[in-house]
Amino acid sequence: MRNANISEVSLLLTFIKELAVEEGFPFDVVVTEESLKENLFGEQPIAEAIFFFVDGAPAGFAVYYHTFSTTTGKKGLHLDDLYVRPQFQGGGIGKKALGYLASLAKGRNCGRFEWWALKWNENAIGFYESIGARHMEELSIFRLEEGDIQNLAEYSPL
Repeated sequence: MRNANISEVSLLLTFIKELAVEEGFPFDVVVTEESLKENLFGEQPIAEAIFFFVDGAPAGFAVYYHTFSTTTGKKGLHLDDLYVRPQFQGGGIGKKALGYLASLAKGRNCGRFEWWALKWNENAIGFYESIGARHMEELSIFRLEEGDIQNLAEYSPL
C-alpha cells in the first residue's frame, strides 16, 4: 500500500472505470487523466489516493479527502472510493486499507472517518459493520449535478 503519484493517473483512471462497471454506473465516469492530475497533484490538491498491490500486481485503490464537522469542530476524513479488484477480494486488502486510513485520520486529528455505500451492496455493508462502522440509516444523501447547480445558482443574490 502506498500513495499514488502523478505518473500513475492512467492506472487510477482504469480503477475508477472498473469500479463504475462493478457498481453499474459505467457511463457516469467523465473524469479525465488531466482532471485527476489537477485535483490530486496540482497546486491545490483537494483529494489524495493510495494504491494496493499483491505480489507487485495492482490490486486496488482508495481516494479520500478532508471534510469539516460543525458537530465535532474538527476535520473529518471522507473515503470517496475504495476498490479492490475481484480476484483480490477476500484477502484482507479492504480491511488493511481502512485500517491505514483510520490511522491517517487519527494522526491528522480527525473527529470522523466516513464513507458511503450503495444500498444494494450488502457485502460491503456487512463488511463495514463487521469492522465497527455504524450504518447511518437516519441520513439521506442529496446531490445536485452540474446542470442542477447552474439552475439553483440563479437564485443567488450575489
